[in-house]
Amino acid sequence: MDRKSNKTASTHAFGPKLVLLASAAIFTTALTGCQTASAPQADVSVSKAENALAKGKIGKAITFAEAAVLAAPRDPANRALLGAAYLEAGRYASAATALGDAIKLGSSDQRTILSFALAATATGDKEAALATLTEWEGSLDPADAGLAVALAGNPERGVFLLANALRGGANSAKVRQNLAYTYALAGNWRAARVMAAEDVPADKLDMRLSEWAAVARPDDHMRRVAGLLQIAPTQDAGQPQRLALVNFPTQEQMVAEAEAQKPIAAASPAPVTPTESETMAF
Repeated sequence: MDRKSNKTASTHAFGPKLVLLASAAIFTTALTGCQTASAPQADVSVSKAENALAKGKIGKAITFAEAAVLAAPRDPANRALLGAAYLEAGRYASAATALGDAIKLGSSDQRTILSFALAATATGDKEAALATLTEWEGSLDPADAGLAVALAGNPERGVFLLANALRGGANSAKVRQNLAYTYALAGNWRAARVMAAEDVPADKLDMRLSEWAAVARPDDHMRRVAGLLQIAPTQDAGQPQRLALVNFPTQEQMVAEAEAQKPIAAASPAPVTPTESETMAF
């Protein structure tokens, strides 16, 4: 699925895209952790995937990113790159899997965390999205975390985070419009209108509120994420099974599994001493 991508700036008034995909700076991390003889091939595949993403050639980016994961399957940066490519393709379920694996492997990059939360939200797994956002809340930009939490089904918490950021001096259009949208998701349309009016021209205000109302139902989770990222969902059978993290255990996991499968030696029966009544003289 190759397509040209216009990713300069979002046209949404509630702020720019939370996740800046196809950014080479995110994925130029040196390969660490599980190094194999295939690591150089992984490095080449990573470079090709990044270049393909930058050019909007999403299908090629996925192919190269999958190759990178196969070459160095326990490298979190490779998994994060694959998740970004899946997300750009509108494959939200696959993106949630790859990004979740990246986090399990130790990735703490803000974009990876937010990308996972959005992908999980789009698939309806709000519990996983909220749990991850809660765990990493202290390291996330409140302007992004607040809206992500609201999208994942807790707009009241989102309002709290964004209002605190605003009172703390983060008085930017992004924060104000994220807060306005979050008010709308919380059902507080009066506050949403007042806050949105800070940056939206009066003749466009009703249209903006109508756009938010059109995706305000609880089951509109995928439409909200797709609208925010400007990436339409596509048919997704899920990440290929050959890339599943469970297929690539650590050495410690393999040793533990081998120990668990060792047969338990049968205990030798204790010698029985005959009683006096059982002793017979010959």
